[in-house]
Amino acid sequence: MSTLASSLLPWRRAAPGETAPQPVATGVLPIEPTHYHRLGLPEDCTATELQIAWMRIEPTLPPPLTPVQRRDLPDDRTELRRAEDRRLARAVLGDPARRAIYDAWLARERAAPTSWVKRLLRRG
Repeated sequence: MSTLASSLLPWRRAAPGETAPQPVATGVLPIEPTHYHRLGLPEDCTATELQIAWMRIEPTLPPPLTPVQRRDLPDDRTELRRAEDRRLARAVLGDPARRAIYDAWLARERAAPTSWVKRLLRRG
């Protein structure tokens, strides 16, 4: 298994006599705002805190969009786009396995020296 694939699987343990693979810094995407910021939570929040925050936020959101409506959303940060982003953040952080993968990805991206997006923007 490649080092990148191994770093995406936090539950994979090293075999006896084998060193654990180190996470690979990919620097692929900008990471602000994070799912935690979208829900107004610290990154070390518990599942209970997440549930309380979601119960506070959910009644204020507009109804969910259909896939066609979601596809046709404008790129700017409208209220509907922010609501969909918050629903996605809840889906990722509410599932322990997805949250572990997301947290590992965040740590890897923050450890990357420069993302490819920043390097691309610097050329222009």
